[in-house]
Amino acid sequence: MSRGKRWADSKYQKLPLEVLSIDALNRVLAMRSEYDLLFQQYQARRAQIGAEKKSLQTAISAATQQMNDQASQAQQVFAQLAPFQVGIVAAVGKWLFSDPTVRDGGGRYYRPEAQPIIARCDMLWKRRHEFYDLQQSLGQKLHNLESKREYEPRREAKLRYQSQTFVFDIGAIDSERIERVIEKKLNKVELESAREQDKRQRVQTKLGQTRAKAAAYENQQRELAKSVRTALRRQLKDNPCCPYCNLELSSKYPHADHIHPVVKGGLSTIGNMVFVCQSCNIAKGTLTLRTFLKDMGYAEAEVYERLERMGKDV
Repeated sequence: MSRGKRWADSKYQKLPLEVLSIDALNRVLAMRSEYDLLFQQYQARRAQIGAEKKSLQTAISAATQQMNDQASQAQQVFAQLAPFQVGIVAAVGKWLFSDPTVRDGGGRYYRPEAQPIIARCDMLWKRRHEFYDLQQSLGQKLHNLESKREYEPRREAKLRYQSQTFVFDIGAIDSERIERVIEKKLNKVELESAREQDKRQRVQTKLGQTRAKAAAYENQQRELAKSVRTALRRQLKDNPCCPYCNLELSSKYPHADHIHPVVKGGLSTIGNMVFVCQSCNIAKGTLTLRTFLKDMGYAEAEVYERLERMGKDV
């Protein structure tokens, strides 16, 4: 391993997958998917370049073979010209005496009947040069292709999470493991949600039961209060005034009040119930006696004394 590679590996960190949130894990999965796509494209380009190189090498070999074949045939045809060749002096002399000669591309002179052989030889050499040019062109394309560099996708990735930056090797990330961690976290969230919902349901059920019991108790106490009213009628003979404001009560429409409110646990008993005027009953409502007297500005000691004389529980 080269020094540069060791240095690159040394800066990579290990991602704490179990600690990361589901959102952070999904971001890592997205980065891994993007890297996989880039790596597939990189491999496809390399395969394409490899196929093109192989095709060019095959074409160069074929052009070289054709070039050699044409040169070999040209040499064989050229050998057929030997019997027809004449010297320069003889050629000039025959030319002077109007006995024509022919010359090939190399400056050699032959008798006129060698013309077809010379033409065939020139054609073969021309075709040999064409295959040579093709070989050179293909060779240049192969050189350009071999000089082209294809770089692997960058493996270094960064994740910002909770004010910390993780630098890690995205190519070494196991997508299936991340998916398992996400599934585990989702199951945990669903379980906690189900537990919380069950807890809320239990609380609501208990609250409903408590309210039902309280309502039943209150109804029971108020029903009981009806029977107590009859006993309270005697109060009007002995105490015709409201024990709270000390004003005279109407014998026709007195209001029965729970001194200690039912909603706060008061009972419908003779000792906890008393006839009062309509105004005091409405104003008192569910207030405690002490709070009611304070709000109304009544003399607390006097009210308590009147209630004690009536035998009430205060």
